[in-house]
Amino acid sequence: MARPGLAFRTLFRTPFVTLVAIVSLALGIGANTAIFSLFNQILLRPLPAQEPERLVNLGAPGPKPGSQSCNQAGSCEEVFSYPMFKDLQRVQTSFTGIAAHRIFDANLSFRGQTVAGQGLMVSGSYFQVLGLQPAAGRLISQDDDSAPGQSPVVVLSHDYWRKRFDSDPSVVNERLIVNGHSLTIIGVAPPGFRGTTIGGAPQVFVPITLRGQMNPGFAGFENRRSYWAYLFARLKPGVSIEGARAILNGPYKSIVLDVEA
Repeated sequence: MARPGLAFRTLFRTPFVTLVAIVSLALGIGANTAIFSLFNQILLRPLPAQEPERLVNLGAPGPKPGSQSCNQAGSCEEVFSYPMFKDLQRVQTSFTGIAAHRIFDANLSFRGQTVAGQGLMVSGSYFQVLGLQPAAGRLISQDDDSAPGQSPVVVLSHDYWRKRFDSDPSVVNERLIVNGHSLTIIGVAPPGFRGTTIGGAPQVFVPITLRGQMNPGFAGFENRRSYWAYLFARLKPGVSIEGARAILNGPYKSIVLDVEA
């Protein structure tokens, strides 16, 4: 039986969380549990987000039906399938929003010059949940992740924009080749923002619905048993982490067991 008490997390249990996760609370649903980890203000690096104390990281320890390979995630206890993410977005009432992300290796080509770097695949809710504003153009939004492969767009990190494009705002609407796919540059992330992964500093951000293009051969996007997406959320004002756990307890059990929530 899961214990819904406090538990300290190991910092480097997974390489895909930027912040030090100090406090954990489990959803008490037997063998299948979900973890909310409070993003403490003791950070590995500053995160220029609005009210970071209201951001929580979601984890999912315990057995999951189907594959346990978890797509090289490092730990199956830290990832969800994309359909699970969409279900959680639909049923939750404790958060202003839930976001998904996943890092990937990126070859970046612009006007004949190619460099190797990193990219971050993000849901349309990602920048909204963090409360970030663009330095130029616009950021990825809900309209950009409505269907797999539908929106070939990219947002540049501020560092990459400054170093590669000399902070030229006219680069917006230009084309950048990412892993062989031509994407339209729609904007630039704010200064100081380096993504949400330990040790990562992505040069680009693309819609998570481009995973099939960014990782050729990946075919598990709509598979409920393909666990690969990292999730975080923003608590609504006045909602405690304990309250959020209690509210999401029942729907999460249905989702993880593939029962209609």
